[in-house]
Amino acid sequence: MKKKAAVLNAMLVLTGICAAQEDPRLAERRLLKEQTAQRAGVERALSSEMPDELQALPVFGGIEWTVQAMPFIAPGPHGGVSGGGMAVVDGKIYYAGGFIPAGDGTEEAGNRTSRWAHVYDPQTDEWTRLPDMPARREYTRAIATDDAFFIIGGFAQGRPGLPAAEVFRLDVRRAPLQWQSIAPLDVPRSHTAADRVGGRLIVAGGNRYDIAEKGYSAKTIPCVTEVLDLARPEKGWRQAAPIPGAPRGWCASAVLDGQFYMLGGVTWTPAARVRLTECLRFDPAQNTWTRLADFPVPISGWEADVFAGRYLITVGGACSRWNDAAFVYDTREDRWLRIASPLPPGGLFNDPGVCIIGDTIFVAGGEGPGGSHFEYFLIGKIKPAREP
Repeated sequence: MKKKAAVLNAMLVLTGICAAQEDPRLAERRLLKEQTAQRAGVERALSSEMPDELQALPVFGGIEWTVQAMPFIAPGPHGGVSGGGMAVVDGKIYYAGGFIPAGDGTEEAGNRTSRWAHVYDPQTDEWTRLPDMPARREYTRAIATDDAFFIIGGFAQGRPGLPAAEVFRLDVRRAPLQWQSIAPLDVPRSHTAADRVGGRLIVAGGNRYDIAEKGYSAKTIPCVTEVLDLARPEKGWRQAAPIPGAPRGWCASAVLDGQFYMLGGVTWTPAARVRLTECLRFDPAQNTWTRLADFPVPISGWEADVFAGRYLITVGGACSRWNDAAFVYDTREDRWLRIASPLPPGGLFNDPGVCIIGDTIFVAGGEGPGGSHFEYFLIGKIKPAREP
């Protein structure tokens, strides 16, 4: 606890230093507003006011968390990062892009959309800078193969900000490291669900940001599913069966046993934004979607990865409250469970990066209340209540 407090105090001091480099009075007011919003959200986080439907879920076990920071990201709440692409290649965690509220130190119009790329080695506990991406990307998704890291679509701030269709590939075994552009998506979009089934990349849903629609509306949320065959990338992306029901984005996604899972999410109707309880499974071999057990409450902005060849562990997002809890979907029994231990430190991680290696889960960045952000890098040992 003393170590955690020291880390948090150091982050707070650094945040104040970063803010003080701007207009001191404006920076102070903004920092106070963000700190107040973040603290209020932590005090009313999901774990402290969990709905009965979630409290009633069977307990899967716990996670023993440790807190680190992403050393290349300015401290929150005014710094931090959300919406970066994160995936595991050959036992290392690759992270690229993201929304960085503090900016990258340049004077470019889009300097709050990152083009940075880094890799974390769990064996050495070290981050290494990689070549910058060819373009800035936030609210993007990453997909891994055995030897490459892909960044798919996303959004780039500008005048105006625009959704992206480009797909960037980094061959991690080729020296020198160099990004390549491959076939772009048919539909430019951000906030997608994305992963790989065998030799095929799958991208579903998302948002086509349109300033005329104030960014998000029923007109900007597609139900498109696109598939790229890596054996024939020159043929480009093909349209597969569309998402059944409401179009959606901000879903958690993962792949297990040749099946693509798409959990929760958010859609827009002509009247309002609507979070979803629906969970779906896409079979690319049959080109069919299947409805699964709903999550007990509507939720969006979370992410997932596979544990023990059976479970999908989800982290982050927002539902009735900002979510500081982790949940588990059992793919064999088609049911939901919960993790007993909340994320530290009062972590409210909307649009985080999430990866699992063996029995260890990694959570990077995220958005909290009032536009506040986190630069935390959480490392958790997964402790099932019984052998999975």
